[in-house]
Amino acid sequence: MKKKSGLNHNLFYIGLLTIVVCISYGIGISRLSFYGDDWIYIYNYHIAGPGSFGQFVQTDRPFSAWIYVLTSALFGESVIAYHIYVLVFRWLSALLFWRILSDSFPNQRFSQIAALLFATYPGFQQQPIAIEFVMHFTSLVLVELSVWLMQKVVFQTSQRKILLFIFSLISAVLGIFTCEYFLGMELARPFFLYFTVRKRNIEKTEIPWKRIVGVLIPYFLTTCFYFFWRIFIFSFTTYEPKLINAVKENLLTGIKLLFTKAAQDIITVLPRAYRMIFSRPANISLPVCIMILAVTGLTAFVFFYRSMLANEANPEKCEHFHMLILGIALLLFSGIPYWGTFLDVSTDFPWDRSTLSFSPGAAVILAALLDMAFTPVFYCAAAASLTALSVLFHVQNTQVYIYESEKMNDYFWQLAWRAPALEPGTILASEDIPLDRTSDNDLSPIVNWQYAPEHKGLHYIYKYFDLHLREGFYYTDPGKIIPVDHTYRSHQFHSDTSKTLGLFYKKNGCLQIVDEAAAGYPGMLESLIRISSVSDLDLIQTDMTVSAQPPAAIGKEPEHGYCYYFQKTALAQQMNDQEKAYSYAKEVLSSDLRPVYAPDLAPVVSAFLQAGDIQNAESLIASTSISNEDMDYLCTYWKTAVPAIDDNEDLNLFYKSHGCM
Repeated sequence: MKKKSGLNHNLFYIGLLTIVVCISYGIGISRLSFYGDDWIYIYNYHIAGPGSFGQFVQTDRPFSAWIYVLTSALFGESVIAYHIYVLVFRWLSALLFWRILSDSFPNQRFSQIAALLFATYPGFQQQPIAIEFVMHFTSLVLVELSVWLMQKVVFQTSQRKILLFIFSLISAVLGIFTCEYFLGMELARPFFLYFTVRKRNIEKTEIPWKRIVGVLIPYFLTTCFYFFWRIFIFSFTTYEPKLINAVKENLLTGIKLLFTKAAQDIITVLPRAYRMIFSRPANISLPVCIMILAVTGLTAFVFFYRSMLANEANPEKCEHFHMLILGIALLLFSGIPYWGTFLDVSTDFPWDRSTLSFSPGAAVILAALLDMAFTPVFYCAAAASLTALSVLFHVQNTQVYIYESEKMNDYFWQLAWRAPALEPGTILASEDIPLDRTSDNDLSPIVNWQYAPEHKGLHYIYKYFDLHLREGFYYTDPGKIIPVDHTYRSHQFHSDTSKTLGLFYKKNGCLQIVDEAAAGYPGMLESLIRISSVSDLDLIQTDMTVSAQPPAAIGKEPEHGYCYYFQKTALAQQMNDQEKAYSYAKEVLSSDLRPVYAPDLAPVVSAFLQAGDIQNAESLIASTSISNEDMDYLCTYWKTAVPAIDDNEDLNLFYKSHGCM
């Protein structure tokens, strides 16, 4: 009967864990897209197939190719499939973490709470970047599976022991060679094994050290081989061993830097990470916040409180000490890759990814400290509250990525409307890109997919440059033509700066194609003004029968608002099709559309002026709030597009009435 009760209790906990993970990361999952390096990975599959990943990842994690070969072959270009995969593996990692801790400590409530805190750890916020983190969560699950199987091996006496050991060793090798993020858990293996044996031998005075050492030796040799390969064979191809270099230069200075870096990172992954969950979510209504907190917090509290009443005695002080020892070991071992290279560890994008390595140690330490600080009832309440607040934090984080999807959708559809085709070799150059989860390397695949969807092979036809990063290499003298040979991973691009097309985009505004006329646009960045003289609108091909189509992951074409007609009007004017430009301008008025930013009136009003329709031009202007700075730009734009002439009294009166003459 007791065994059945224990089974039901475990099933209830698995249900609680499932609810918590699904609410944290599943709400809004169907509205997520690809982000960051996802685009580079999925575009590599698109242009070269699953077999190309061996070459694609060889510069940083050469043994990670297998996971991308498998997942890309299974999921293709499906957005939702990758997000579901990462969601399932996040859940599985928490489940295995719970089983590992349960086998290590008698206090099951501690193991359950630590696993929940691990599942909802707030420091790491990049789970929506699904394809990139397929590797990380697969590696995590493999390392955890290896540790859990090792715990089973130590007490096996049958032939099954050999099979479990082989699976455990293979899983360990795959885990650490695929991704180095979870070396901390691998190096903490002796602690897990010691506490597992101690739990089984709680009434005995002697610990079977020979058995423990005998089990650990193969894993120790595997880890040593990994470090030998990583340091001496593969070497530091991406990051420098800055700690070693600092110690060589000055021993005391190097040690001081190490301790400073370690202290800062520990503060980051614990107090700073959890401080974030106490801020009110910006994009979630109060009733939804209350519902999420109630469902997760009350469910967790009731579960732990009933568990306390039914089964749990207070843990001994020595057990608290052992919990802390394990958490500290996990935390310190996890820091080795970051403290050896001085890589950033932060709660801000993009370096919040580093906190994922520290999350097992942070969860164990926090669970142990709460158990030491509170009585059982308040311990349950504190753990449930932290879990609920962390769940709400992750729901808010998902909304941030959904908003990022909407911005990407707006950005690339506006580009497609304005530039239906581009000359091969075109470099799109911008700065201060209002997409918060991407770099220019991530945007280049989208542009190539949009303008050359059938292209195959590792050579890019188009390139996207962030001038903040690239100006010093290619545009110090915009008038000078510089060859551009840009390689990222296994992808190459070859062109020159004569094929540059500048872009400027403000959130909620209309995408601007930069040329000398647009250089005076209010708020135009200095770097874009400098390249305005070489930004070539003729790179936009207007005689193509096929229009650009953003990749499916960008989303469907949005409703045609003001910026749609802005782009179509500007394109028609570039094609010298004044009749079409005028028809688009009239659509703006008939649909009662207005720009968010007054300077975006420029091409639409000029279409009215070119058609001699001063009345509609005045109507559009009258319904828009225009500052003096905005009007200065608009006057310059309009007078360039439609010069004032003596015999056109209506046009001259228009310019005079708006201070343009």
